[in-house]
Amino acid sequence: MTLETPRQLAAKFERGEIVRTEFQALMAIHARELIEEIEEEHQNPIAAWVESRLAKSSVKKLLRKHTPFQIREILVALSEAPGFPLAKYLWNAPHPDVPLHCFFRIRKEPVFQILSIRSEGEETEIHVEILRSRNRTRIALTRDSAWQLRAPSFARGAGRA
Repeated sequence: MTLETPRQLAAKFERGEIVRTEFQALMAIHARELIEEIEEEHQNPIAAWVESRLAKSSVKKLLRKHTPFQIREILVALSEAPGFPLAKYLWNAPHPDVPLHCFFRIRKEPVFQILSIRSEGEETEIHVEILRSRNRTRIALTRDSAWQLRAPSFARGAGRA
């Protein structure tokens, strides 16, 4: 079972599907994982700096052709896709105060990087590098009736191109 993202947990709590103590316990798991990542970066500041520079460079390339809003919209769609393995790293993508490079993981496992974006009408195709095996894959996103960008389900390998 994959742990739901903080945004998903908050929605479940607001709908009354989980009680406060369960919500707090699940959020504590997320907090511990975040603290572990912070400690890893503190122990190796040079590697953290290099990772940050690589992520900023990757985002800068995307920003030459796409707006921050478009990139965030893609990240949000991926974070909400059922079974997307890296949703826990993207859950706060809609917040404009979080820099875009924070969502990219160039060398740090698990890897996540958007390599290119092609958008035509209600379809958007992204070329991504993802997970430990450094798979490069294309993901087709489409717009729903409310014009929200949606990613396919990733449950049991679905959504792979």
